[in-house]
Amino acid sequence: MNELKVYVTQPPFNAKADGKTNDREAIQNAIDFVYSQGGGTVILDSGKTFLSSGIVIRSNVTLLFGDDTVVIQSNCKDDYVKPTADGGYEPYEVIFGHNYDEKIKWSHVWYKNYPFIFAQEGAHDFAVKGNGTLIMAQGNDTNKIVKTCPVGFYRVSDFEIADITIKNYHGYAMMPFTCKRGIFRNLKISEWSFGNGDGICMMNCQDMRVTGCKMFTGDDSVYIFSSYKDPRASEWWSSAEPQPSINIEIDHNDLKSNHCKAFGMILWGIDCPDLEKVEVRNVYVHDNHFETMGNWNFNPYTTKVAPHPVTNVRFENNTIDGIEENFFETVITDMNYYRSSRHFCNREFNDGKVFWSYKANKNESSAIIEKGEEFNCFCISHFDEGDASVYQGLFIEAGVPCAVKMEVLSSGVKGRMFVKDLDTGEIVNSQEFDNTEWEEITMPVNVRKSGNYHIGIENAESKDGFCKIKNALLLGNRENAFGYNDVIFDRGKIIYKFY
Repeated sequence: MNELKVYVTQPPFNAKADGKTNDREAIQNAIDFVYSQGGGTVILDSGKTFLSSGIVIRSNVTLLFGDDTVVIQSNCKDDYVKPTADGGYEPYEVIFGHNYDEKIKWSHVWYKNYPFIFAQEGAHDFAVKGNGTLIMAQGNDTNKIVKTCPVGFYRVSDFEIADITIKNYHGYAMMPFTCKRGIFRNLKISEWSFGNGDGICMMNCQDMRVTGCKMFTGDDSVYIFSSYKDPRASEWWSSAEPQPSINIEIDHNDLKSNHCKAFGMILWGIDCPDLEKVEVRNVYVHDNHFETMGNWNFNPYTTKVAPHPVTNVRFENNTIDGIEENFFETVITDMNYYRSSRHFCNREFNDGKVFWSYKANKNESSAIIEKGEEFNCFCISHFDEGDASVYQGLFIEAGVPCAVKMEVLSSGVKGRMFVKDLDTGEIVNSQEFDNTEWEEITMPVNVRKSGNYHIGIENAESKDGFCKIKNALLLGNRENAFGYNDVIFDRGKIIYKFY
């Protein structure tokens, strides 16, 4: 970012920083000035206390909290403005209370009120950071507090939220919705009030990282949220045009929840006609402490019942005190450490690549879905540019007779059906094929240890041609698999312990 630095207490901005005067206009003028100059840093002076209402962060601007800086949210409804399309601001009517519509479940007012620190759609390359504290509005009457999310964005990219402390918040602390390439680093979030004190709600986000955060939240702490046409949408956000939740890393966090999940997933996108737009893929969870972990599989806004697509979830070196049953009930393919699904999902590729993992080579079209009037299939090709494969990660129990059945064909080159140990990559069963017409092949499976295995097709040392797969089944492996072996009670909840 630009080297330009301005202090909000200095001319021409002249913030009072007395904790009583609303400094919103001074802070906003400083942000807008730095933005007009191509970017830079707006500094909230160290050791000062600022009272403010909503702040709009701009592209290429860093809002820096100085050491021991405190920002207090104003509770005066007349202080609040919203950004306009022309870059200005205009007053808006904030909503009081907790829920705004009794007909919509969990219709919390902060879905309607603009976030306290907000970035407009399209904003990029900005940051909010520093060793300061953001304290949300205080009061004893929940119906007289301006409840708004401390930090929230919609369709922004390339941002960092780091090091700040958030206290006394009334809703969700962080609401990044449909965002890309963001990082939440070393945040401290605690002291929620009036319930529903979620931590970081990543709705339909990509290329995100949550690292080094310490939270004790009133509700779910950190979660991946897949949503489609959420009825709580407002002027500042919507999930009507979602994007898949992919490439998300959760690491080195200490997360606790007062009565819900410290980490998990909310899987509410099943109504989307294109499930690839709501899938959760490539999640890496490592070196964390979670008090609890679980998923929200029940969507209160639909009557449709079907597995939500989740694939390639990796757990390493975590300490998890308790796991809710709903986590084990979630259909997840290609997951390590815990049990993956016991059966193929999207076996006819009607929903694109969801639930399937694949290895492409240098050619972007080396792993594609082919659609036809009579059937869909998955094609791997361009083997002269490297190996390619397509597979699902499924759980297979040792000693249980089962078999893989699938229809395959090739261009005359050798392909290979395979079962590989997910952790080691060792091939435990395989069968080659080179038939040029569709043929149903059944391959017996006998594994020495219960665990997760990659099952699919790949090229067998072939350097040209293609191979195709459709209608995959794993027979004799359909029993329920929860994976827990102890039950405890915590704060009125049943939690299933996994060893």
